[in-house]
Amino acid sequence: MPYITAIIIVVVLGAGYTYYETRDTSTTTPIAQVAAADTNAARKDGTYTSEVTYRTPTFSKYQLDVSLSIKNNIVTEATVAYSQGAEKDPNAQRFEGAYRAEVIGKDINSLNLSRVGGASLTTGAFNEALAKIKTDAKA
Repeated sequence: MPYITAIIIVVVLGAGYTYYETRDTSTTTPIAQVAAADTNAARKDGTYTSEVTYRTPTFSKYQLDVSLSIKNNIVTEATVAYSQGAEKDPNAQRFEGAYRAEVIGKDINSLNLSRVGGASLTTGAFNEALAKIKTDAKA
């Protein structure tokens, strides 16, 4: 009987921790709303950066830094940098190898990536950073 009680306590504590760490406490506008509102917006030329934090299913927490250069609403350069540890994550590596082809030469207003390189969480973090950059680059 004590084993069952211990198991129940561990499960409840684990679920509570997961909820606490994954709840959204931000006050930012959801990405879908930003994307829908800005489909034809003019953007100022320049280089913009944004950093976001995201969590993986293994509870690793990574920071993704995104930098985009824009000229006439077209993305001319894109770089991403990860916090320590993420560069060894296979999902981040697949995203790293594939995202530039989806971004360079594209109109920033139409960008909304979908599971690049099979890395859905990294792609979601990129889209979150992209939404911030779109806001910062408004003309």
